Amino acid sequence: MREEIAEALAVSEAKPRFLELCRAEPFRIFFPLATLLGMSGVSLWPLFFLGLHQFYPGPMHARLMIEGFLAGFVMGFLGTALPRLLAAPPLRRGELRTLLGLYLLTAGLHIGEQPRAGDLAFITLLLCFGGCMVARVRRRAELPPPGFVLVAFGLLSGLAGPALWLCGMQGWVPARGMLFGAMLLNQAFVLFLLLGIGAFLLPRFLRLREVRPMAGERTASPAWRLRAAFSGGTGLLLLASYWLEAGDPATTSAAGLRSLAAIVYLAAMVPFHRQSRHLHTASLAAQLALLALVVGLIFPLFWPGQRLAGLHVVFLGGFSLITFTVATRVVLGHSGNEALFETRLPALQIATLLLLAGAVLRAVGDFSPARPHWLSGASYLWLLAAGVWGFNVLPKVRFPDSSGDLLPHQ
Repeated sequence: MREEIAEALAVSEAKPRFLELCRAEPFRIFFPLATLLGMSGVSLWPLFFLGLHQFYPGPMHARLMIEGFLAGFVMGFLGTALPRLLAAPPLRRGELRTLLGLYLLTAGLHIGEQPRAGDLAFITLLLCFGGCMVARVRRRAELPPPGFVLVAFGLLSGLAGPALWLCGMQGWVPARGMLFGAMLLNQAFVLFLLLGIGAFLLPRFLRLREVRPMAGERTASPAWRLRAAFSGGTGLLLLASYWLEAGDPATTSAAGLRSLAAIVYLAAMVPFHRQSRHLHTASLAAQLALLALVVGLIFPLFWPGQRLAGLHVVFLGGFSLITFTVATRVVLGHSGNEALFETRLPALQIATLLLLAGAVLRAVGDFSPARPHWLSGASYLWLLAAGVWGFNVLPKVRFPDSSGDLLPHQ
């Protein structure tokens, strides 16, 4: 009996604690928290229409979805992937605790109806996260993928956006600068990140043939420099589109420039014509997310007065779906379940259908006099999609991949 107890204690001591795993792979704690915050943000609309919330939930909903849901998945993914791509050290204990504390503080302030303080906390969070990543870049042994130039654009947009908005609230910047800041936070922040990370991940998701990987290079080759310059040029065009729209919200030229820049970038960086004929669930989900993204971007060209409807097609069908798809790959790949990624993945299939249906309902709702019912329906579909996905995928964040050394170095 004593021998069995001693053996069990030895096994428990050998098994790393959860927070130790999170140092090397912060997605394990950020993904569940981000999912909960996303569900909290979406549930505000049904609660409001049912009369259970007396305040208008628009601003809180937007902040919880951007600074809570999407930012949490971004930090979980980049905090895990970027140090590995750079062959740099993972997060330290103090860094992880600081990021978690600021992340929860940001969400708590917004839930407590303190949006200005919440934005300040988010700016501090991104500064700390950016500092952690810059430190890894400086100590890198390898170069990041060239598309990660847009990741830098995204993080800078996440910083500048709320800063401009807060300055506008104080009357320190004109209305155009304030609106530009709102667009940087609510749109550009995630679009830049999706394009930058997508250029690296999508060829793997879609099983593209004869695509030379650009990660792992120790010196900048001419091909790397060209793709990095192209990514930077795309970022500048996208920023120009937001500046144009901030100056004249009624113009369609901004939407045309933005959609053209994004489509050309994806077509150039992700050669879809080389994809395998045999695609699994995640590949199809990624393609549908990109299609929803493109549809949402060109939406204002056909219905200039319904920009908000187009934005929600981007968010529900594009950002949300690609977020859950990438997160599925990350969780399965780091929990010893990588083989499952090649299977049907019923939870991701269901989430894909629900999110796309929700995007349709949300867009149609802005054309209908019964708008609250359509918005509530879209919210319920999003909540159900997140619940199904989370119930089936998130429990696996507790388990390390026994095939590799996942513990951070001291």
